[in-house]
Amino acid sequence: MKEIFILGCEKKEAGGGIYRCRLGDDGSLEAAEKFACDYPMYAALYGGRMYVILKYGGAGGNSSCFSIKPDFSDISEAKDTLGECACHIAVSEKGVYIVNYLSGNISKNCATCDVHTGRGVNLPRQNSAHTHFVGFTPDGKNLLCTDLGLDTITVYDENLGVADVTHMPEGYGVRHLVFSPSGKSLYAINELVPSVTLCDFSGGRLKVKDTVLLQCGLSGSTAAAIRMSDGIIYASVRKEQCIFTLSEKLEVMGKFPCGGEGPRDFDIFGKFIVCCNENSGTAVSLPVDGAFIGSSVSSLDIPGALCCVENKYFKS
Repeated sequence: MKEIFILGCEKKEAGGGIYRCRLGDDGSLEAAEKFACDYPMYAALYGGRMYVILKYGGAGGNSSCFSIKPDFSDISEAKDTLGECACHIAVSEKGVYIVNYLSGNISKNCATCDVHTGRGVNLPRQNSAHTHFVGFTPDGKNLLCTDLGLDTITVYDENLGVADVTHMPEGYGVRHLVFSPSGKSLYAINELVPSVTLCDFSGGRLKVKDTVLLQCGLSGSTAAAIRMSDGIIYASVRKEQCIFTLSEKLEVMGKFPCGGEGPRDFDIFGKFIVCCNENSGTAVSLPVDGAFIGSSVSSLDIPGALCCVENKYFKS
């Protein structure tokens, strides 16, 4: 059994909050407890605490961030993220890093920030900078930040000094990233043109190698989350309502229903994928065996289901 947190990005009155759930060895999902809060977007666990960003709630309409123990006790004071529409967070001993989508910036410890400027070619979605993801490099020395509006990945040092900027396929809208186990390859999922881009990573720099389109039959489909496990890449696409599987060489191996509508986020927990289907307000468990994903085993109704993260401090 595993314990996972699933975030429902709605206001409290509509069921919004952090749901503590149990994922059984048979794939069953059960909601054990809920911490009600308005519009939680994403969470990261570090140092025995869970750091949560809220879409709204800061000063002047900005987003906010707070931390809480996994048992939902000892809640910190919420801090302004210094931007609008916080959508991703990464935490380590170096600090708490947050990207704000609408204001196109990245902040550290809710105290300092770096602002991106410019626009892309895929209008109106790229009419300004739209930072979307922040994560650490495998050695922990640097951070990577995607900008969906500018089609770039910026490499930062721990103080938000720019070390490198890589330009991704123009108009594709780079969204989220995942590293290979070796740390030498990086895979990026592109939202606006559903696709996956492979980059080499060496010496703190990225080099674009190849891009493969995720063949979608519906106009207006947008890619969302990307994960990797045992040499298989998993990529979700909204409207198409599916998860693609690919090899490390970007060979598309399969396409499987996600068990709901709007697969905004998912992750792999042992033999099961838990997929957060934002539009249908459901979190579902799907059996996974390499490049094959089975039909839904269990489902929970969670309004605005948006993010799932394992409680690494849980002991069954």
